[in-house]
Amino acid sequence: MLKIMQTVLGYIKSAATLTTMAVFIASGLYLLVIDGADLKTKGLKKELAAARIMGLLYIFGSMIVYIIFKYIL
Repeated sequence: MLKIMQTVLGYIKSAATLTTMAVFIASGLYLLVIDGADLKTKGLKKELAAARIMGLLYIFGSMIVYIIFKYIL
């Protein structure tokens, strides 16, 4: 079981690249700017709040995960 966990951790560490982080940040910005504006014009307040939360989670979460896997683990 430990060997499997080490293998999975190694795979995640190799997948956590600057390009991966940039894709997640771009997705978060899309949710905040483009999708948020569309939801606001349609009057969907609950969906707008969810899109804002998810956008911020994508942006800051990708940064945190990148730092953790590149510099801490």
